[in-house]
Amino acid sequence: MDFKLQTVDKHSKNDNSKNKSNDNHGVDVKIKGGMSMITTVLFVAGENAGAGILAIPHTINNAGWFGVPLMIMICFDAAVAACLLGKCWIILEERWPEYRVRCRNPYPEIGKMAYGPRMKSMVTLMLQISLIGTSAVLLLVCVQLTSDLIDRHQSLSYGVWMVIIAAVICPFMWFGTPVEFWPAAALALGTSAAAVILLMVDVTRDFIATADRLPEASPVSLSTVSLAFGSLIYAYGGTGPFPTYQNDMRDKTKWNQAAIYGFIILFVLTAPLAVLGYLTYGSTVSTNIIHSIPNGINRDIIAILMAGHLFFGFLLMINPAVQEIENKFKAPRSFNWKRVAIRVLMLLFILFICESIPRFGKLLDLVGGSSMTCLAYIFPPLFYVKLCSMKNPSWPERRISLFEKLHCYKIIIIGIIGGVCATVAAIVAILSPGTFVLPCYIDLNCTNE
Repeated sequence: MDFKLQTVDKHSKNDNSKNKSNDNHGVDVKIKGGMSMITTVLFVAGENAGAGILAIPHTINNAGWFGVPLMIMICFDAAVAACLLGKCWIILEERWPEYRVRCRNPYPEIGKMAYGPRMKSMVTLMLQISLIGTSAVLLLVCVQLTSDLIDRHQSLSYGVWMVIIAAVICPFMWFGTPVEFWPAAALALGTSAAAVILLMVDVTRDFIATADRLPEASPVSLSTVSLAFGSLIYAYGGTGPFPTYQNDMRDKTKWNQAAIYGFIILFVLTAPLAVLGYLTYGSTVSTNIIHSIPNGINRDIIAILMAGHLFFGFLLMINPAVQEIENKFKAPRSFNWKRVAIRVLMLLFILFICESIPRFGKLLDLVGGSSMTCLAYIFPPLFYVKLCSMKNPSWPERRISLFEKLHCYKIIIIGIIGGVCATVAAIVAILSPGTFVLPCYIDLNCTNE
């Protein structure tokens, strides 16, 4: 079932001499039958445009008007970091021929070649935490929206609905790589774009109706700004699967273009909703903005569209995590019982996380402030600067301008400070006696609010 990709002869000294270009320093990184740039744009935007969009008005409320420039900065820096990560992979291919064949775990390999095996283990750990945590958030919101639509009177508990939705998702996880289910990316982006348009219509109506009496905003503190940082990283920092997407591209040198277009689409979807939602609802805005708009057919359609997006987004997000585990267990790339077993066990583990922390906003803040900050903000510029500083007479020379280097260090420093503050604030919010929620396997009547 796995898509067969054309490999490159590792031992040929002149395998790339006929395809030299300035962009890739003489390395031919084209893969026959891989994803096009447009398909990759769909993956970049579609994977990110999910739960983060629904939570972003609440995020801006946490940070006040300071949240708007913070949002712009994080989106821009995350896009820059995604491009740097793509450059890192091109550097690996031009220096070490063994990376010119398809790699199952490209992000950890970048860390290994920059800082050694220990960094590879660190990246792998952060990647697994990020992908599994994000998948859990997507599952929680998908369950929330589905149960709201089908079970308005809550005849079944939130915990039971988690099991039902997980069972529906399970067989779709058995596809091999993103190449095999690229329509999921198109559907994920299309459904979220349509949902955002309908959301904007309802929020605009509410804004016009209340324009003469704007609601009060929530008080802003270091803790709320820290939580906002984690939420915004979650909204724009789905960088973990990016090297896998680049690895599946037909022409990997076009990754930067795909990343930039993807982030432009993402920003256009999120920014207007964030500002208008904050202006309209203020401190009353729900963690999931769908719960702030009036009941009616529009709200139901939005919930259906976003539930569909989150369903497909879950498949995109979890795939790199399970591929890494399959690689550890040397599972064949074709469809087999090992793939099914590993992916079922992974789904059960994610289900356990969801049942243990049934409030998606808290889990979103924690994942965004911890592992996603490392993957989206700290590691890409760190690895890029290191790889460019490494010298060898047989390697093409890589130079970084002073401005580019300073920007890389700025991203790293902000990522470290913001990530630490956001992680601490998220843990405090989860364990605080006033906000602690019992797991659904203890509170059998748990709800999604």
